Amino acid sequence: MDKPKTESVELFRLMDRVRRAWLSVTPHETLNKSQFATLLAIFRKSGQCNEAEGEQNCSITPSALAEAMHQSRPALSQRIHALEEMGYVERVSDPTDRRVVGVRLTKKGVQVLSRAKERFDGILFRAMEQLGPENAETLVTLLAELADALEAAVEPQTTGE
Repeated sequence: MDKPKTESVELFRLMDRVRRAWLSVTPHETLNKSQFATLLAIFRKSGQCNEAEGEQNCSITPSALAEAMHQSRPALSQRIHALEEMGYVERVSDPTDRRVVGVRLTKKGVQVLSRAKERFDGILFRAMEQLGPENAETLVTLLAELADALEAAVEPQTTGE
């Protein structure tokens, strides 16, 4: 077998190991990674609010959230509904236009996100600490380059070229 084929098989095997390990990482006992990411994205919007805007404006519409997260609106809508049932998010009407509904974190949502982020950061910190600072930095750089290269390699296939 020639070297590029051997390397691609090894890369596939290693990426599958990383995928399996990544699947075992849970940010919180009640949240999966996609729910965690959703709460984090909503929190980021809330963090951009200032006190003058008031709490009502510290929400984001589901459409804007879907766009920011690069996800489909239906998939995100199901996740928001589940998070709402857990008491982590709530829907709020825009004070200037009652037809517009946004979502924001509840106090319970802020608390669970804080605990989940602390746990998640701890897991990733321990993993990166094992690599050492130089290897961790190299890994992040190479993963970004690999993501760019894979997206570029797949793009012609998805555009029909």
